[in-house]
Amino acid sequence: MKKLSAVLVVLLLTAGSMFAQGKVSGKTYFDYTYNPDGTPTNSFEIHRVYIGYSANLSDNISYKVTTDVGRVNNGKDNRLAAYLKYAQLKWKTQYGSFVFGLQGLNIFNVQEYNWGYRFVEKSAMDLHKFGSSADLGIGYYNKFAGKLNVSAILTNGTGYKKSENDDYKKLSFQVFYGDKKIKKDGNFNVGAVFTTESFDYISGTDTTTKSTTVIGGFAAYQIAGLRVGAEYDILTKGGSSDVTKNIISVYADYAAMKNLHVFARFDKYDPNVDVDNDGSNYVVAGLNYKAGKGFSIAPNVRISSPETGDSSTLYKVNFEFKL
Repeated sequence: MKKLSAVLVVLLLTAGSMFAQGKVSGKTYFDYTYNPDGTPTNSFEIHRVYIGYSANLSDNISYKVTTDVGRVNNGKDNRLAAYLKYAQLKWKTQYGSFVFGLQGLNIFNVQEYNWGYRFVEKSAMDLHKFGSSADLGIGYYNKFAGKLNVSAILTNGTGYKKSENDDYKKLSFQVFYGDKKIKKDGNFNVGAVFTTESFDYISGTDTTTKSTTVIGGFAAYQIAGLRVGAEYDILTKGGSSDVTKNIISVYADYAAMKNLHVFARFDKYDPNVDVDNDGSNYVVAGLNYKAGKGFSIAPNVRISSPETGDSSTLYKVNFEFKL
């Protein structure tokens, strides 16, 4: 497996010279963290390294391969290891676009753009594991009247780090009106997502079919250099009794200067709406300095406040390098 990962990375790094019509891309998330609580600790860490190659095979067929480098967490060690994140082919037709293979999902991709700082922190649904960011399957995408975007994806439901483990499949739907990426004043979007997947629930000698569903709504708008966004997400998992989780997340980014932005985010998370005082609030606030093309530096503070217990604070400096 190690040899396969190494070979794959080498192939991606040399793909640009081998295939002139394609594009090599790279992105790294690196940070420094200082934890003042208890015995103060500090550390440097690499959280993500993406290396990708994409190319057009024809006017209507393209493909993309991307590796993801992250920490192994198997109880024995936590070394950095490479694995596939995307391996997809896109086929554009007059009826819409079809995507085959290991592909990005439509559950929180637009919300991640609305938040705008994936290298600082994951989007709310990703952070609280309401769904995976990629999975194996088939997707369909279409756009109507220039602004109405619709997509549906059928996948294994296990994400990109695990193989299929049952007979059920996950359905993910997304619809939004407006701009996928908020880049300038006047850009906006408003939309909703829905996912559902069945599973076998075993209680004693009885096996019944239950399901996990996610429903979410989101919106964002930019005016006078200020981008604001919000989302509300609900996850319900069946069992002996249903467990419902929800998230409220609001965020903002302001262009104080050409290369300096101020950002902030507030998440309110409840892991079980039927249980009192089990939720938490999470605040992220900081600056983003765009030091040069493809290089950002973001000093920030994070405060986690559970409904019961003491709050905790982290001071971080996040870096993003991208090609």
